[in-house]
Amino acid sequence: MEVIKTNIDDLFRRMASAGDESALWALHSGYFHKLFRFVFAFMGNKELTEEVVNDTFLGLWQKRYLLDNVANPEVYLFMCAKNKALKQLKKQNRYQQKLENLHDFECSIERTPHDILISSEIQRRINEAIQALPPQCKLIFSLVKENNLKYREVAKLLSLSEKTVENQMGIALKKLSHAIPLSFIS
Repeated sequence: MEVIKTNIDDLFRRMASAGDESALWALHSGYFHKLFRFVFAFMGNKELTEEVVNDTFLGLWQKRYLLDNVANPEVYLFMCAKNKALKQLKKQNRYQQKLENLHDFECSIERTPHDILISSEIQRRINEAIQALPPQCKLIFSLVKENNLKYREVAKLLSLSEKTVENQMGIALKKLSHAIPLSFIS
């Protein structure tokens, strides 16, 4: 079940006002995978990542009465997950300030009916180019293109300037454009 942005507001409201557990499970089912991929970039360990993401949802449930005041629930979810991950890393004395030290994570564009029109060779080249991006660039690309976050939201989430996010997206898009030779387009 894919949770769309307009629905996440409703899920937060239902959890806050009615203590609706089914809203929590719908949120978990729609966002677990996205948060897992995001947190794995910090943790580099699947078991710890799963624990942090599940703790994020547990913490959300425990503080559900505060969710009515959240302006952007999706960014709030990512921010909670990031904070839980960093807290866990501090406990392990593994916290590192720089995003350049992010662990590698899987990042690829999901195919929609429109994407099916693109040849498999072009899709393969695009996915290879995405995988070749530096970790910080790949993480930013994923948050913007796969999770539909705005540059300012990603900047806030990763404690970067909006200009840095813009520059990283420029680098990613430039490398992706070089992955598709003009002979494929014409």
